[in-house]
Amino acid sequence: MKDLLYVVLELDEWSKDETCDFCPNFNKRNKAVCQIRTRNKVSNRIVDNACACEECKEKFENSELAKCEKCGELKTRMSFHYNCLENGEKELPVLPSEERASTRYEKQINSLQEKLKDTEWTIQEEREAHEDFMEKSEEWGKRQKQELLEEIKRLRERVKQLEEQNNQSIAQVEVKETKTWPWKTKK
Repeated sequence: MKDLLYVVLELDEWSKDETCDFCPNFNKRNKAVCQIRTRNKVSNRIVDNACACEECKEKFENSELAKCEKCGELKTRMSFHYNCLENGEKELPVLPSEERASTRYEKQINSLQEKLKDTEWTIQEEREAHEDFMEKSEEWGKRQKQELLEEIKRLRERVKQLEEQNNQSIAQVEVKETKTWPWKTKK
């Protein structure tokens, strides 16, 4: 398989009225919203420049568009891959001095798109971890609150018991005092 680089670009001015090259139905062709440029990483040559509708663009981003089994290129409605890798042609790398400015920009765009996807993925993972932590923290807080309320209830019952015991002890002491010191009650 060829080592290919795919870049999603906005439609050029002259491509605004293009239809999707990936939709299989000739009669119902969707309006293109972007270009998917395929470039050979080794030779830096453009292999294909196809237009895609919104649905096919989404399929491309999810790696669901059909590819040739031999060369790995995206299969468009009009692509015929008869000579894929069978001609034995070796790809020669392009020297940096031979590289066109548009090629450099495409590489930068692709690199930035990959970084954006990685960043979005990282943000999503962090968001999920944060939400998970918040849920666990909320559960822990509720559990702690319930335990504290139960402890307060238990302590109130204990205070009530101690007050009753204290009142009984005071009453017993008063009864004993009156029995042992009869002259105090005669006043």
